[in-house]
Amino acid sequence: MAKFCLSLVLLMEPLLTPLNLHAADRPAVDRSIKPEPGPAPTASFPEYKDITLPNGLRLFLIQDDRRPMVTFRLMVKSGSASDAAKPGTASLTATLLNRGTSTRSAEAFAKETDFLGSRIEASAGPDSISLIATALNKYTANLLGLMSDAARNPSFTEEQLNKARKLTLSSLEAQKQQPGALLSKMVAKVVYGEHPYGNVPTPESVKAIVREDLVGFHGHFFRPNNATLAIVGDITLEQVLPLIEQSFGSWERAEIPALQPKAPSAFKGRTVHLVDRPGSVQSSIAVCRSGPRRSTPDLPEVLVLNATLGGGFSGRLFQNLRETHGWTYGAYSAFDPRRSAGSFEATAETRNEVTAPAIGELLKEIGRLCQEPVPEPELRLQREYNVGNYLLSLEKSERTAQRVQDIDLYGLPADFYKNYARRMSSVTPELLQATAKTHLDSENTCIVVVGEAKDIRSSLEAIGPVTLYDTDLKAKP
Repeated sequence: MAKFCLSLVLLMEPLLTPLNLHAADRPAVDRSIKPEPGPAPTASFPEYKDITLPNGLRLFLIQDDRRPMVTFRLMVKSGSASDAAKPGTASLTATLLNRGTSTRSAEAFAKETDFLGSRIEASAGPDSISLIATALNKYTANLLGLMSDAARNPSFTEEQLNKARKLTLSSLEAQKQQPGALLSKMVAKVVYGEHPYGNVPTPESVKAIVREDLVGFHGHFFRPNNATLAIVGDITLEQVLPLIEQSFGSWERAEIPALQPKAPSAFKGRTVHLVDRPGSVQSSIAVCRSGPRRSTPDLPEVLVLNATLGGGFSGRLFQNLRETHGWTYGAYSAFDPRRSAGSFEATAETRNEVTAPAIGELLKEIGRLCQEPVPEPELRLQREYNVGNYLLSLEKSERTAQRVQDIDLYGLPADFYKNYARRMSSVTPELLQATAKTHLDSENTCIVVVGEAKDIRSSLEAIGPVTLYDTDLKAKP
Protein backbone atom coordinates (compact mmCIF):
# COMPACT_ATOMS: atom_id res chain seq x y z
CA MET A 1 0.00 0.00 0.00
CA ALA A 2 2.84 2.42 0.88
CA LYS A 3 4.52 1.79 -2.48
CA PHE A 4 1.23 2.44 -4.26
CA CYS A 5 0.73 5.81 -2.48
CA LEU A 6 4.30 6.86 -3.25
CA SER A 7 3.82 5.97 -6.91
CA LEU A 8 0.58 7.97 -7.04
CA VAL A 9 2.32 11.04 -5.61
CA LEU A 10 5.16 10.71 -8.11
CA LEU A 11 2.68 10.42 -10.97
CA MET A 12 0.79 13.52 -9.86
CA GLU A 13 3.88 15.61 -9.14
CA PRO A 14 4.27 16.94 -12.71
CA LEU A 15 0.69 18.16 -12.55
CA LEU A 16 0.94 19.75 -9.11
CA THR A 17 4.34 21.41 -9.34
CA PRO A 18 3.49 24.12 -11.93
CA LEU A 19 0.55 25.21 -9.82
CA ASN A 20 2.70 25.54 -6.74
CA LEU A 21 5.42 27.36 -8.62
CA HIS A 22 3.05 30.03 -9.96
CA ALA A 23 0.77 30.46 -6.91
CA ALA A 24 2.86 33.33 -5.54
CA ASP A 25 2.65 35.13 -8.87
CA ARG A 26 -1.13 35.26 -8.88
CA PRO A 27 -2.77 38.63 -8.14
CA ALA A 28 -4.48 38.88 -4.77
CA VAL A 29 -8.27 38.67 -4.84
CA ASP A 30 -10.23 41.11 -2.71
CA ARG A 31 -13.24 39.03 -1.74
CA SER A 32 -14.99 42.02 -0.19
CA ILE A 33 -15.60 43.44 -3.68
CA LYS A 34 -18.42 41.91 -5.70
CA PRO A 35 -17.12 40.89 -9.16
CA GLU A 36 -18.58 42.65 -12.15
CA PRO A 37 -20.98 40.40 -14.06
CA GLY A 38 -20.15 39.45 -17.61
CA PRO A 39 -22.35 40.37 -20.56
CA ALA A 40 -25.65 38.59 -20.83
CA PRO A 41 -25.36 35.50 -23.03
CA THR A 42 -26.86 35.86 -26.44
CA ALA A 43 -29.96 33.76 -26.99
CA SER A 44 -32.33 33.53 -29.86
CA PHE A 45 -35.99 32.76 -29.60
CA PRO A 46 -36.42 29.41 -31.36
CA GLU A 47 -37.38 29.30 -35.01
CA TYR A 48 -40.86 27.99 -35.68
CA LYS A 49 -43.02 26.93 -38.61
CA ASP A 50 -46.32 28.71 -39.15
CA ILE A 51 -49.09 26.94 -41.08
CA THR A 52 -52.83 27.54 -41.36
CA LEU A 53 -55.27 24.74 -42.12
CA PRO A 54 -58.10 25.33 -44.64
CA ASN A 55 -60.60 25.68 -41.77
CA GLY A 56 -58.57 28.56 -40.27
CA LEU A 57 -56.75 26.74 -37.44
CA ARG A 58 -53.27 28.24 -37.23
CA LEU A 59 -50.40 25.92 -36.29
CA PHE A 60 -47.02 26.80 -34.78
CA LEU A 61 -44.33 24.09 -34.64
CA ILE A 62 -41.15 24.49 -32.60
CA GLN A 63 -38.85 21.48 -32.92
CA ASP A 64 -36.88 20.47 -29.81
CA ASP A 65 -35.11 17.11 -29.96
CA ARG A 66 -33.50 17.20 -26.51
CA ARG A 67 -36.14 14.85 -25.08
CA PRO A 68 -38.57 12.38 -26.72
CA MET A 69 -41.52 14.53 -25.61
CA VAL A 70 -44.13 16.71 -27.25
CA THR A 71 -46.25 19.51 -25.78
CA PHE A 72 -49.51 20.70 -27.34
CA ARG A 73 -51.23 23.96 -26.41
CA LEU A 74 -54.58 24.71 -28.02
CA MET A 75 -55.67 28.29 -27.44
CA VAL A 76 -59.13 29.70 -28.15
CA LYS A 77 -58.94 33.47 -28.56
CA SER A 78 -61.91 34.27 -26.29
CA GLY A 79 -61.88 34.29 -22.50
CA SER A 80 -63.68 35.76 -19.53
CA ALA A 81 -63.99 39.14 -21.29
CA SER A 82 -66.52 37.41 -23.55
CA ASP A 83 -68.83 36.25 -20.76
CA ALA A 84 -69.92 39.67 -19.48
CA ALA A 85 -73.60 38.65 -19.34
CA LYS A 86 -72.88 35.99 -16.70
CA PRO A 87 -69.34 36.34 -15.32
CA GLY A 88 -67.91 32.91 -14.60
CA THR A 89 -69.21 31.26 -17.78
CA ALA A 90 -65.79 31.07 -19.48
CA SER A 91 -64.18 29.58 -16.40
CA LEU A 92 -66.84 26.89 -16.00
CA THR A 93 -66.64 26.10 -19.71
CA ALA A 94 -62.89 25.54 -19.41
CA THR A 95 -63.28 23.49 -16.23
CA LEU A 96 -65.70 21.04 -17.88
CA LEU A 97 -63.80 20.49 -21.15
CA ASN A 98 -61.95 17.44 -19.77
CA ARG A 99 -64.89 16.11 -17.74
CA GLY A 100 -66.64 14.06 -20.35
CA THR A 101 -67.38 14.34 -24.06
CA SER A 102 -70.00 12.98 -26.42
CA THR A 103 -67.82 9.89 -26.93
CA ARG A 104 -66.16 9.48 -23.52
CA SER A 105 -67.40 9.71 -19.95
CA ALA A 106 -65.42 11.79 -17.48
CA GLU A 107 -64.01 8.58 -16.01
CA ALA A 108 -63.04 7.14 -19.40
CA PHE A 109 -61.39 10.41 -20.43
CA ALA A 110 -59.34 10.47 -17.21
CA LYS A 111 -58.27 6.84 -17.63
CA GLU A 112 -57.07 7.41 -21.19
CA THR A 113 -54.99 10.44 -20.28
CA ASP A 114 -53.53 8.56 -17.28
CA PHE A 115 -52.55 5.69 -19.57
CA LEU A 116 -50.56 8.17 -21.69
CA GLY A 117 -48.83 9.53 -18.59
CA SER A 118 -50.37 12.91 -19.27
CA ARG A 119 -53.17 15.23 -18.26
CA ILE A 120 -55.17 17.62 -20.43
CA GLU A 121 -55.67 20.76 -18.39
CA ALA A 122 -57.83 23.71 -19.39
CA SER A 123 -57.93 27.21 -17.96
CA ALA A 124 -59.59 30.52 -18.79
CA GLY A 125 -57.93 33.92 -18.77
CA PRO A 126 -59.29 37.35 -19.69
CA ASP A 127 -58.47 37.00 -23.39
CA SER A 128 -58.31 33.26 -24.06
CA ILE A 129 -58.97 29.70 -22.97
CA SER A 130 -56.17 27.17 -23.29
CA LEU A 131 -55.86 23.38 -23.23
CA ILE A 132 -52.40 21.98 -22.68
CA ALA A 133 -50.85 18.53 -22.45
CA THR A 134 -47.42 16.88 -22.63
CA ALA A 135 -46.58 13.25 -23.36
CA LEU A 136 -43.97 11.02 -24.95
CA ASN A 137 -43.91 11.71 -28.68
CA LYS A 138 -44.87 8.10 -29.43
CA TYR A 139 -48.33 8.95 -28.05
CA THR A 140 -48.84 11.98 -30.29
CA ALA A 141 -51.81 10.55 -32.17
CA ASN A 142 -53.56 9.47 -28.97
CA LEU A 143 -52.99 12.82 -27.29
CA LEU A 144 -54.27 14.81 -30.26
CA GLY A 145 -57.37 12.64 -30.40
CA LEU A 146 -58.15 13.36 -26.76
CA MET A 147 -57.46 17.10 -27.08
CA SER A 148 -59.67 17.34 -30.15
CA ASP A 149 -62.47 15.49 -28.37
CA ALA A 150 -62.25 17.79 -25.36
CA ALA A 151 -62.17 20.95 -27.46
CA ARG A 152 -64.85 19.97 -29.96
CA ASN A 153 -67.23 17.63 -28.16
CA PRO A 154 -67.57 18.46 -24.45
CA SER A 155 -70.79 17.07 -23.00
CA PHE A 156 -71.28 19.64 -20.20
CA THR A 157 -73.37 17.23 -18.16
CA GLU A 158 -75.61 18.57 -15.42
CA GLU A 159 -73.78 16.37 -12.92
CA GLN A 160 -70.36 17.84 -13.73
CA LEU A 161 -71.75 21.39 -13.94
CA ASN A 162 -73.32 21.06 -10.49
CA LYS A 163 -70.02 19.84 -9.03
CA ALA A 164 -68.03 22.65 -10.64
CA ARG A 165 -70.59 25.29 -9.68
CA LYS A 166 -70.56 24.11 -6.05
CA LEU A 167 -66.77 24.36 -5.88
CA THR A 168 -66.83 27.81 -7.48
CA LEU A 169 -69.42 29.11 -5.02
CA SER A 170 -67.42 27.69 -2.12
CA SER A 171 -64.31 29.45 -3.43
CA LEU A 172 -66.14 32.76 -3.83
CA GLU A 173 -67.41 32.52 -0.26
CA ALA A 174 -63.92 31.79 1.04
CA GLN A 175 -62.52 34.76 -0.88
CA LYS A 176 -64.58 37.13 1.28
CA GLN A 177 -62.19 36.26 4.10
CA GLN A 178 -59.06 36.64 1.95
CA PRO A 179 -57.77 40.22 1.82
CA GLY A 180 -55.65 39.50 -1.26
CA ALA A 181 -58.63 38.19 -3.23
CA LEU A 182 -60.82 41.13 -2.20
CA LEU A 183 -58.07 43.55 -3.15
CA SER A 184 -57.58 41.97 -6.58
CA LYS A 185 -61.31 42.06 -7.37
CA MET A 186 -61.71 45.63 -6.19
CA VAL A 187 -58.74 46.76 -8.28
CA ALA A 188 -60.33 45.16 -11.37
CA LYS A 189 -63.63 46.94 -10.75
CA VAL A 190 -61.97 50.31 -10.12
CA VAL A 191 -59.45 50.21 -12.96
CA TYR A 192 -61.64 48.74 -15.69
CA GLY A 193 -65.05 50.11 -14.74
CA GLU A 194 -67.60 49.08 -17.38
CA HIS A 195 -65.02 47.30 -19.50
CA PRO A 196 -65.57 43.50 -19.48
CA TYR A 197 -62.26 43.03 -17.64
CA GLY A 198 -63.97 44.63 -14.65
CA ASN A 199 -66.74 42.01 -14.48
CA VAL A 200 -65.79 39.53 -11.77
CA PRO A 201 -67.80 36.39 -10.94
CA THR A 202 -70.23 36.73 -8.04
CA PRO A 203 -72.37 34.11 -6.27
CA GLU A 204 -75.39 35.54 -8.08
CA SER A 205 -73.82 35.31 -11.55
CA VAL A 206 -72.47 31.79 -10.97
CA LYS A 207 -75.81 30.51 -9.62
CA ALA A 208 -77.51 31.87 -12.74
CA ILE A 209 -75.27 29.90 -15.12
CA VAL A 210 -77.03 26.92 -16.69
CA ARG A 211 -75.87 24.23 -19.09
CA GLU A 212 -77.22 26.14 -22.10
CA ASP A 213 -74.87 29.03 -21.26
CA LEU A 214 -71.84 26.75 -21.51
CA VAL A 215 -73.11 25.15 -24.72
CA GLY A 216 -73.74 28.61 -26.19
CA PHE A 217 -70.32 29.98 -25.18
CA HIS A 218 -68.62 26.91 -26.60
CA GLY A 219 -70.60 27.03 -29.84
CA HIS A 220 -69.86 30.71 -30.40
CA PHE A 221 -66.14 30.80 -29.63
CA PHE A 222 -64.68 27.30 -29.97
CA ARG A 223 -64.03 27.50 -33.69
CA PRO A 224 -60.85 26.74 -35.67
CA ASN A 225 -60.70 30.25 -37.11
CA ASN A 226 -60.68 31.55 -33.52
CA ALA A 227 -57.92 29.23 -32.31
CA THR A 228 -54.24 28.36 -32.62
CA LEU A 229 -52.35 25.16 -31.84
CA ALA A 230 -48.71 25.28 -30.73
CA ILE A 231 -46.55 22.16 -30.84
CA VAL A 232 -43.19 22.03 -29.06
CA GLY A 233 -41.09 18.88 -29.01
CA ASP A 234 -39.22 16.13 -30.78
CA ILE A 235 -41.45 15.83 -33.83
CA THR A 236 -41.33 17.05 -37.42
CA LEU A 237 -43.99 18.80 -39.44
CA GLU A 238 -44.20 15.80 -41.75
CA GLN A 239 -44.94 13.56 -38.78
CA VAL A 240 -47.45 15.74 -36.96
CA LEU A 241 -49.39 17.50 -39.72
CA PRO A 242 -51.38 14.41 -40.90
CA LEU A 243 -52.30 13.66 -37.28
CA ILE A 244 -53.50 17.23 -36.70
CA GLU A 245 -55.53 17.18 -39.91
CA GLN A 246 -57.08 13.89 -38.80
CA SER A 247 -58.05 15.31 -35.37
CA PHE A 248 -58.90 18.93 -36.23
CA GLY A 249 -59.31 19.11 -40.00
CA SER A 250 -63.09 18.59 -39.94
CA TRP A 251 -63.62 21.20 -37.20
CA GLU A 252 -66.08 23.67 -38.76
CA ARG A 253 -65.33 27.38 -38.89
CA ALA A 254 -67.95 30.03 -38.12
CA GLU A 255 -68.38 33.76 -37.69
CA ILE A 256 -67.05 34.86 -34.30
CA PRO A 257 -69.14 37.37 -32.28
CA ALA A 258 -67.29 40.69 -32.17
CA LEU A 259 -66.27 42.09 -28.79
CA GLN A 260 -66.41 45.88 -28.69
CA PRO A 261 -65.57 46.85 -25.11
CA LYS A 262 -65.88 50.32 -23.71
CA ALA A 263 -62.47 51.78 -22.91
CA PRO A 264 -61.71 52.29 -19.19
CA SER A 265 -62.12 55.87 -18.00
CA ALA A 266 -59.02 57.96 -17.35
CA PHE A 267 -58.18 58.74 -13.72
CA LYS A 268 -58.36 62.34 -12.52
CA GLY A 269 -56.94 63.14 -9.13
CA ARG A 270 -56.68 60.66 -6.27
CA THR A 271 -59.56 58.59 -4.96
CA VAL A 272 -59.68 55.94 -2.25
CA HIS A 273 -61.80 52.77 -2.32
CA LEU A 274 -61.95 51.08 1.08
CA VAL A 275 -63.29 47.54 1.51
CA ASP A 276 -64.37 47.25 5.14
CA ARG A 277 -63.21 43.96 6.61
CA PRO A 278 -64.08 43.99 10.31
CA GLY A 279 -61.46 42.45 12.57
CA SER A 280 -58.49 43.10 10.28
CA VAL A 281 -55.34 44.03 12.17
CA GLN A 282 -53.53 44.94 8.95
CA SER A 283 -54.39 46.60 5.66
CA SER A 284 -53.91 45.32 2.13
CA ILE A 285 -53.03 48.25 -0.12
CA ALA A 286 -52.93 48.81 -3.87
CA VAL A 287 -52.04 51.99 -5.71
CA CYS A 288 -53.49 51.34 -9.15
CA ARG A 289 -54.37 52.85 -12.50
CA SER A 290 -54.83 51.93 -16.14
CA GLY A 291 -51.79 50.42 -17.82
CA PRO A 292 -50.53 49.63 -21.31
CA ARG A 293 -52.13 47.05 -23.58
CA ARG A 294 -50.24 43.88 -24.45
CA SER A 295 -49.39 45.24 -27.88
CA THR A 296 -47.67 48.35 -26.53
CA PRO A 297 -44.43 48.87 -28.49
CA ASP A 298 -42.36 49.52 -25.35
CA LEU A 299 -43.31 46.43 -23.32
CA PRO A 300 -39.67 45.27 -22.81
CA GLU A 301 -38.84 48.67 -21.35
CA VAL A 302 -41.98 48.55 -19.18
CA LEU A 303 -40.78 45.27 -17.66
CA VAL A 304 -37.45 46.80 -16.67
CA LEU A 305 -39.33 49.78 -15.23
CA ASN A 306 -41.49 47.47 -13.13
CA ALA A 307 -38.49 45.50 -11.88
CA THR A 308 -36.86 48.75 -10.77
CA LEU A 309 -39.95 49.89 -8.92
CA GLY A 310 -41.25 46.70 -7.35
CA GLY A 311 -40.25 43.53 -9.14
CA GLY A 312 -38.64 41.83 -6.15
CA PHE A 313 -36.20 42.17 -3.25
CA SER A 314 -34.07 44.70 -5.13
CA GLY A 315 -37.04 46.88 -6.13
CA ARG A 316 -37.42 50.32 -4.61
CA LEU A 317 -40.76 49.56 -2.97
CA PHE A 318 -39.30 46.57 -1.11
CA GLN A 319 -36.23 48.51 -0.05
CA ASN A 320 -38.32 51.44 1.16
CA LEU A 321 -41.26 49.87 2.96
CA ARG A 322 -39.50 46.80 4.34
CA GLU A 323 -35.80 47.57 4.66
CA THR A 324 -36.01 51.26 5.58
CA HIS A 325 -39.31 51.49 7.47
CA GLY A 326 -40.04 47.90 8.53
CA TRP A 327 -43.73 48.32 7.72
CA THR A 328 -44.27 45.17 5.65
CA TYR A 329 -42.87 41.78 4.72
CA GLY A 330 -42.81 42.83 1.09
CA ALA A 331 -43.94 45.50 -1.36
CA TYR A 332 -44.27 44.86 -5.06
CA SER A 333 -45.62 46.25 -8.32
CA ALA A 334 -46.97 44.69 -11.50
CA PHE A 335 -48.25 45.65 -14.93
CA ASP A 336 -51.01 43.42 -16.33
CA PRO A 337 -51.17 44.15 -20.07
CA ARG A 338 -54.13 42.54 -21.85
CA ARG A 339 -55.50 42.59 -25.38
CA SER A 340 -57.73 45.68 -25.20
CA ALA A 341 -56.61 47.35 -21.95
CA GLY A 342 -54.18 46.93 -19.08
CA SER A 343 -53.58 47.82 -15.46
CA PHE A 344 -50.82 48.77 -13.05
CA GLU A 345 -50.71 48.25 -9.30
CA ALA A 346 -48.21 48.70 -6.47
CA THR A 347 -49.12 46.61 -3.44
CA ALA A 348 -48.19 46.02 0.19
CA GLU A 349 -49.66 44.76 3.46
CA THR A 350 -49.11 46.89 6.56
CA ARG A 351 -50.25 47.37 10.13
CA ASN A 352 -53.37 49.49 10.45
CA GLU A 353 -51.59 52.37 12.12
CA VAL A 354 -49.13 52.87 9.23
CA THR A 355 -51.59 52.35 6.36
CA ALA A 356 -51.67 55.99 5.25
CA PRO A 357 -47.89 56.57 5.60
CA ALA A 358 -47.23 53.40 3.58
CA ILE A 359 -49.49 54.65 0.79
CA GLY A 360 -47.54 57.91 0.87
CA GLU A 361 -44.27 56.03 0.35
CA LEU A 362 -45.71 54.01 -2.55
CA LEU A 363 -46.80 57.24 -4.23
CA LYS A 364 -43.44 58.85 -3.52
CA GLU A 365 -41.48 56.04 -5.19
CA ILE A 366 -43.77 56.09 -8.23
CA GLY A 367 -43.33 59.85 -8.55
CA ARG A 368 -39.56 59.62 -8.09
CA LEU A 369 -39.18 57.37 -11.13
CA CYS A 370 -40.99 59.96 -13.23
CA GLN A 371 -38.99 62.88 -11.87
CA GLU A 372 -35.38 61.66 -11.92
CA PRO A 373 -33.23 59.14 -13.83
CA VAL A 374 -32.30 55.89 -12.11
CA PRO A 375 -28.55 55.59 -11.37
CA GLU A 376 -26.81 53.33 -13.88
CA PRO A 377 -25.56 50.71 -11.33
CA GLU A 378 -29.11 50.21 -10.02
CA LEU A 379 -30.52 50.00 -13.52
CA ARG A 380 -27.84 47.52 -14.61
CA LEU A 381 -28.99 45.13 -11.88
CA GLN A 382 -32.59 45.28 -13.09
CA ARG A 383 -31.65 44.82 -16.73
CA GLU A 384 -29.62 41.72 -15.92
CA TYR A 385 -32.38 40.36 -13.70
CA ASN A 386 -34.99 40.60 -16.45
CA VAL A 387 -32.74 39.26 -19.18
CA GLY A 388 -31.67 36.35 -16.97
CA ASN A 389 -35.25 35.41 -16.19
CA TYR A 390 -36.14 35.51 -19.86
CA LEU A 391 -33.20 33.32 -20.87
CA LEU A 392 -34.10 30.74 -18.22
CA SER A 393 -37.72 30.68 -19.40
CA LEU A 394 -36.62 29.59 -22.88
CA GLU A 395 -36.11 26.10 -21.41
CA LYS A 396 -39.83 25.70 -20.69
CA SER A 397 -41.83 24.16 -23.53
CA GLU A 398 -45.19 25.42 -22.26
CA ARG A 399 -43.87 28.98 -21.96
CA THR A 400 -42.40 28.87 -25.46
CA ALA A 401 -45.71 27.62 -26.87
CA GLN A 402 -47.58 30.43 -25.13
CA ARG A 403 -45.21 33.10 -26.43
CA VAL A 404 -45.56 31.97 -30.02
CA GLN A 405 -49.34 32.04 -29.68
CA ASP A 406 -49.20 35.44 -27.97
CA ILE A 407 -47.64 36.89 -31.12
CA ASP A 408 -50.86 35.98 -32.93
CA LEU A 409 -53.29 36.73 -30.09
CA TYR A 410 -51.99 40.22 -29.34
CA GLY A 411 -50.85 41.23 -32.81
CA LEU A 412 -47.16 41.48 -31.87
CA PRO A 413 -44.38 41.93 -34.44
CA ALA A 414 -43.09 38.58 -35.72
CA ASP A 415 -39.61 39.32 -34.32
CA PHE A 416 -40.88 40.56 -30.93
CA TYR A 417 -39.25 37.81 -28.87
CA LYS A 418 -36.14 37.68 -31.00
CA ASN A 419 -35.41 41.27 -29.93
CA TYR A 420 -36.77 40.87 -26.38
CA ALA A 421 -33.49 40.41 -24.48
CA ARG A 422 -31.67 43.00 -26.58
CA ARG A 423 -34.38 45.59 -25.91
CA MET A 424 -34.25 45.02 -22.16
CA SER A 425 -30.45 45.13 -22.18
CA SER A 426 -30.51 48.49 -23.98
CA VAL A 427 -32.63 50.45 -21.48
CA THR A 428 -30.82 53.62 -20.38
CA PRO A 429 -31.63 55.82 -17.36
CA GLU A 430 -33.11 58.43 -19.70
CA LEU A 431 -35.25 55.86 -21.54
CA LEU A 432 -36.48 54.40 -18.26
CA GLN A 433 -37.53 57.83 -17.02
CA ALA A 434 -39.38 58.51 -20.28
CA THR A 435 -41.14 55.14 -19.96
CA ALA A 436 -42.15 55.99 -16.39
CA LYS A 437 -43.61 59.32 -17.48
CA THR A 438 -45.65 57.50 -20.13
CA HIS A 439 -47.08 54.74 -17.95
CA LEU A 440 -46.94 55.93 -14.32
CA ASP A 441 -48.60 58.82 -12.50
CA SER A 442 -48.63 59.38 -8.74
CA GLU A 443 -51.19 62.19 -8.91
CA ASN A 444 -53.95 60.80 -11.14
CA THR A 445 -54.35 57.41 -9.57
CA CYS A 446 -56.56 55.30 -7.35
CA ILE A 447 -55.91 53.73 -3.96
CA VAL A 448 -57.67 50.49 -2.97
CA VAL A 449 -57.47 49.31 0.64
CA VAL A 450 -58.90 46.24 2.38
CA GLY A 451 -58.99 46.62 6.14
CA GLU A 452 -60.80 47.72 9.30
CA ALA A 453 -62.64 50.87 8.25
CA LYS A 454 -63.12 52.29 11.75
CA ASP A 455 -59.35 52.21 12.35
CA ILE A 456 -58.06 53.60 9.05
CA ARG A 457 -60.79 55.57 7.29
CA SER A 458 -60.01 58.95 8.85
CA SER A 459 -56.31 58.74 7.88
CA LEU A 460 -57.23 57.78 4.31
CA GLU A 461 -59.50 60.80 3.89
CA ALA A 462 -56.39 62.98 3.93
CA ILE A 463 -55.26 61.23 0.72
CA GLY A 464 -58.49 61.56 -1.25
CA PRO A 465 -62.29 61.06 -1.17
CA VAL A 466 -63.12 57.67 0.35
CA THR A 467 -65.80 55.27 -0.97
CA LEU A 468 -66.67 52.45 1.42
CA TYR A 469 -67.59 48.88 0.37
CA ASP A 470 -68.58 45.64 2.10
CA THR A 471 -66.94 42.28 1.37
CA ASP A 472 -69.42 41.72 -1.48
CA LEU A 473 -67.81 44.81 -3.03
CA LYS A 474 -71.05 46.73 -2.79
CA ALA A 475 -70.92 50.39 -1.79
CA LYS A 476 -71.84 51.20 1.80
CA PRO A 477 -73.21 54.51 3.15
